[in-house]
Amino acid sequence: MTRNVDAVVRSRSMKIPPFDLLLRHCLAFGETGRPRPPAQARLEEALGPELARRLVLSLTPAPRR
Repeated sequence: MTRNVDAVVRSRSMKIPPFDLLLRHCLAFGETGRPRPPAQARLEEALGPELARRLVLSLTPAPRR
């Protein structure tokens, strides 16, 4: 926890614009050289095609009548 607080204090004292800091944090999570597979493909790989389809349908708003 102290390390996280120290990082925030350092970033404020270095005057890094918030969007630049957010971008740095996002880029730290993964490689930027390889494109990621589409979300649908990742979801199907994790859950299987049928469960992925059911999940997406359950999260999609019903059409208004």
